[in-house]
Amino acid sequence: MGGQKGAPLSSRELSLFCSQIFWLLKAAIPLEEGIAAVCENTQDTREKKLLQDILSSLAQTGSFSLSLKKSGAFPEYLVNMMEIGEKAGKLDDVSSSLSVYYEREDDLKSQIRGAVIYPLVLILMIAAVVAVLIVKVLPVFRQVLETLGGDVPAVSVAAVQFSLAVGQGAFVLILALALLIAVGALAARTRKGADFFRALLGRFPPARRAFSSIDAARFSSVLSMLLSSGYEIAQALELLPGILSSPQGSGKAREISRKVSQGRPFSQALQQSGLFSGIYSSMIGVGEKTGNLDAVMNRIAEHYNEEVQNMLSGMTVMIEPVMVGLLSVIIGIILLSIMLPMMGIMSNIS
Repeated sequence: MGGQKGAPLSSRELSLFCSQIFWLLKAAIPLEEGIAAVCENTQDTREKKLLQDILSSLAQTGSFSLSLKKSGAFPEYLVNMMEIGEKAGKLDDVSSSLSVYYEREDDLKSQIRGAVIYPLVLILMIAAVVAVLIVKVLPVFRQVLETLGGDVPAVSVAAVQFSLAVGQGAFVLILALALLIAVGALAARTRKGADFFRALLGRFPPARRAFSSIDAARFSSVLSMLLSSGYEIAQALELLPGILSSPQGSGKAREISRKVSQGRPFSQALQQSGLFSGIYSSMIGVGEKTGNLDAVMNRIAEHYNEEVQNMLSGMTVMIEPVMVGLLSVIIGIILLSIMLPMMGIMSNIS
């Protein structure tokens, strides 16, 4: 784990931190004492500074989630989940779940990086080839045309001029694309950048479905934990909007809470919100009638987590072939724009 105040931790660092908290609580070690021991044994200065900040805030406020929030290094979802875990008396279970969650997130990011790196390297190689063509090859064609003078058809001259313009445009486009990817990767590391890209991705149906499934999984998991801890359904629903990833999901959770507080059955309010698909709404109705709502919500959370993983894995697999396909089209256009006038010149010389 590392990072400085205000700088968000990576998914791997978050997973390790939550795992450490889980084992401290599992061993019945008080948080302050356990974090202090971890702080003493760490050699990384940034990590030590972050742990010291958490310890100082924990001693003042007595709230672990508030200490994490004040550090500025932890995402809102983790802070909200830790707060719910504190209130429900299940901070160890929450820490364990978050450790698994961020471990999966880190694996997914690694898959995305692997899918993007190869096309990015290919983009840079193509840019180098196009630069050579523009600087070395096409000017030679132009000199040949000038030497031949009036013996060369105007069509061949226009073709070479067009090839030069296409090559220059493709070179600029490729460099701009590479720069855009690099800037996007850096921006995504910041909280504002991540929020921007999440809003941008939310405009596309596949990403929108993934975000909806993530919200449903979080809603089910947290509600199951709160209900099994003795919370009433109305009390539990008041805590849920803050842990959902999208504004739409948070709005639906608030609407469900409002309807339940007005006396409407939970299953009915949930079905009207559209947060869950029809089959899951039916399962929730049965769980509510039989008094097993917490177990049903836990089972639904497992289903949605599997669905999200499969969905995101499928989207990741598609990144590389799509980018390679686009680059292949660009390469084809450049080659055609060069080869056609070359053939025209050679046939004219013959």
